[in-house]
Amino acid sequence: MDPTQQESERHRSQSMSQRAWSRGVPLDNQPSPDLLISPPLDHYEMSPRPISTLSRLTDEDTSWDRPLLSSRTKSVDEETQRSSGRRTSDWSYAKVTGDLQDQYEGGLGPAQHRGKQNSRSTLPGMEGSKISKPITRTEWSRYFNGWIVHLPAILVTTAVLLIGSIQFYWYPEIGPLVSGYRLDTDIISNILQFVAKLHELLIVASLSSIALAMYRRRLVTTGVRLGFLTGGYRVGDLNYLRTSSFRHQGLNRSKPWEMLLPGFLVFATILSTIVGPASAVLLLPSLGWYEFDTSSAFSKIEPPLLYWWNRRAIWFRDPFSEYTECQGPAGVYRDYCPAGGFPVISSWVRDYAATDLTNNLTFYSTSSDIRRHLVFTQADDKPNTSSTTLTTTPSHFLMTSIGLFQQFIHSSDVGALSREPRYRITAKGGANVNSPTGEGSGFYQPFVQSRCTIHDKGYLAETPGSISFPTKSINCFDDADCLQSQRKPREFNEADWLNNSSLDNISASSTFFLDKENSTVVYLNGMIPDSLSGESRNLVYICSLYASWAPSNFSMDPSVSDSLQSTFSNDKSMRDMYYGKSQEDIRVIRFRSNWFKFLNPHWNISNTTTASGVSQIILNFSSKLKVNGKTMNVLAPVDGANNTASEIFLAKVFGVYLAEGLARNSQEQRTRIKLNSTDTELTYLDLNEQHGYLGGVHKITPFNNTHHQDEWRDSTTQRNTTFAAFTEVLNTALPINFTAQRYGYGSGQGRKTLEFAQVMMLIYLGIIAVYAATVGTGYVLELLKVKSGGERIRVLSVIPWSDLQDLIVLALKTPPPSDEDLADAGAGVTSDKVWEKVVRAESDDKRNIQLAFQETTHTRKLDPQEFDYISKLKVYHECRRGLRNDERLHSVIISTLSFFIRVRPSWKDPKSSEAKSAQRHSNKPPAKALPAYQAAFLFRRTRAEERPTNICPEDMVMNTATLSVYQRLTCLPWSRAC
Repeated sequence: MDPTQQESERHRSQSMSQRAWSRGVPLDNQPSPDLLISPPLDHYEMSPRPISTLSRLTDEDTSWDRPLLSSRTKSVDEETQRSSGRRTSDWSYAKVTGDLQDQYEGGLGPAQHRGKQNSRSTLPGMEGSKISKPITRTEWSRYFNGWIVHLPAILVTTAVLLIGSIQFYWYPEIGPLVSGYRLDTDIISNILQFVAKLHELLIVASLSSIALAMYRRRLVTTGVRLGFLTGGYRVGDLNYLRTSSFRHQGLNRSKPWEMLLPGFLVFATILSTIVGPASAVLLLPSLGWYEFDTSSAFSKIEPPLLYWWNRRAIWFRDPFSEYTECQGPAGVYRDYCPAGGFPVISSWVRDYAATDLTNNLTFYSTSSDIRRHLVFTQADDKPNTSSTTLTTTPSHFLMTSIGLFQQFIHSSDVGALSREPRYRITAKGGANVNSPTGEGSGFYQPFVQSRCTIHDKGYLAETPGSISFPTKSINCFDDADCLQSQRKPREFNEADWLNNSSLDNISASSTFFLDKENSTVVYLNGMIPDSLSGESRNLVYICSLYASWAPSNFSMDPSVSDSLQSTFSNDKSMRDMYYGKSQEDIRVIRFRSNWFKFLNPHWNISNTTTASGVSQIILNFSSKLKVNGKTMNVLAPVDGANNTASEIFLAKVFGVYLAEGLARNSQEQRTRIKLNSTDTELTYLDLNEQHGYLGGVHKITPFNNTHHQDEWRDSTTQRNTTFAAFTEVLNTALPINFTAQRYGYGSGQGRKTLEFAQVMMLIYLGIIAVYAATVGTGYVLELLKVKSGGERIRVLSVIPWSDLQDLIVLALKTPPPSDEDLADAGAGVTSDKVWEKVVRAESDDKRNIQLAFQETTHTRKLDPQEFDYISKLKVYHECRRGLRNDERLHSVIISTLSFFIRVRPSWKDPKSSEAKSAQRHSNKPPAKALPAYQAAFLFRRTRAEERPTNICPEDMVMNTATLSVYQRLTCLPWSRAC
């Protein structure tokens, strides 16, 4: 061979030697089954993270991943008791006593399960090619790795919870208008349902991550029941909860915390089936009413609406002023007069045969397209029971004012409200505007209580003063006059007309009267003929009525109904008021006798005969009936023998008449609204004359010190009041404050399903919070090196078996046990007791991970090393920086051995000269093992003259792999024995 060929062959041999060294192959080309040597030093200097180089399971002390074979330490979710005495020493390997080379070549095979399990043949000789794999995370990523799954679910859940909890309007009932195109509401709902499904998947993934993390920590520590071997992967699987393996996994009563993991699985599975619908409930918009910001709804006007009447005189001072135009027949056809409702009431009573007077009355406003209902009910809703009749209706002027304003919204532009397809306006008086003291809850409407009784005229004529007006059943609301009338009722003693035979067989009635002036209780009596029983008789009725102002708010939804809705106009509200359940701010009405002449106006129907409103109504109470050719008078509306029905009928008619008179209230004023105002100018619109010759819009400005100027259309007029005096009138007028709502799709509508969905989301967030607090507390205790039962607390972040397939591969790699209970398990488990066995992941003597029963003796538990990652990282870099170049390679190789070297006690404390001197020449076994990289660090810290002179095999406890490496290394610079 020529020199060139020799030189080439020499370079080729050197290259092969380097590759063999880096691959863990001896120079004789015989593969080493137990070791994979680390790459050259340059690799460590350039790589951002050193790679563990052992063919077996990575020892965390020899790489940036921490070891799992070490002295026993505890995790947060691990039991506090020590391992059973049946298990072998916590140290992984015993001292080599035989032929090292023979052990190196043959290796150590898996041992048998005690008494039951036989080992199968080892796997083919591929150990030398395996790559070391860490079991737990030790770098900073372990504090954040698991939360990557939870973060999206937490953020989306929080957003969905806020969306569903905050009332917010999305779009109208007909759908939103996007770039001129009306988007269908079904399309939006379908998209949101898809989003809700994605949210459900995120929550299920989060719950599964928690269950799997708890399961894997349990698998490498205390173990899990065989029946729960796949339980960590089954979150959301309802069928698994019904299986025999889950139901028969057993419970160790001395360790009840074992049920924490199965219990969480059950809870998470149930929750995972609910969060989907709950998310849809929170996320999908619902139809309903949503508040409309007033500044936006009425941006082009200046609320409130103003009724031009002194706010303190409408209800609480004497409102019954005398209007000459309301006297006589004119009072029954002018709608602002107390008797303005007479035509409707008269027609209603006349139709008793068709309706039995069970229907409510409806009154219209002639100036606006709006109506109101007069409603009544009985205080006691039991049938055939005579009780007080309760009647109420909104005030007529409020109905007219609100109707005019609604028409103005529809025909003009008051702001965003005019552009809404469906809206509702609610009138509220507000505080400090309505009561005599300046304190009030808002608007009011009349509330009348009426009670009538029927008696025989002949009996009353014979026993005068024997009966009294019925006031006992009236709720006086603590009024002194009313209470006095209950303590001492007014006696009925009308001898003048009881003994007047000319009044027999006719219907007659008195007008409304008082016991005294400015009183609260109103009385009325009359007579009705009834001969249906076969004999002529006259029935006398006596009635007591009591009126008050009841607080209420009013609203209108013009797109659905033209009816003015009242919060008080319903049976429940009136009964609650009557029985004292709700008497806030109710005001008793005091009457004056002169007001009743407007309520019951009189007019002449002939030169000798007069009529009144009440007398015309009571004519309908009786009618003539021919029986056997004989004409007789009968009580028309009801059976005369049924006094209860007759009393209810009469109380209803007179109560309706009085309530409607109070609602009219003898007022005809104007409704105005400010369009804009400044200190020197006021523009308002008079809604009662907006289409008249005046035009409705008035501009008021100062003219001089005594006059102001009023401009409308093309006219200008000076008024004999100052501008300041005119604006002051605005402060005394009755304000009608409006709030607006719009109807459509939105979120935050209060309902039971929404509350349930909110609870489900809060439960999920609570689970995350508890889990985070538990793990965080464990990390803190770990950093503080807190011990429990003499061992440090650790929180394991397990890397493998994140998927069920990984667990199956581990099971396939595990030697099959020869347990008698599993003899026929291939075709299904026969005995349910099998599921009670405890299984965990352990390591055999070759550091192969296996699934082992708790009774197994040939495997060791997987535990984290006691030194944390940060200190190890500091030591590693300090060793690299501090050693000489020719020592670096040896230090790195030593620091990457994933085995534990038993060193002498003198190595543990370099400053102890006595300890070093005593132990340097001693052959006693060491007291404690230190990791290889720490031993190298202690070497560097020790002065050269104090360094041990012998680190040959007899000073270290090593297996065949360690010895093989040691024999391949050149002697360390400080070791003379090698």
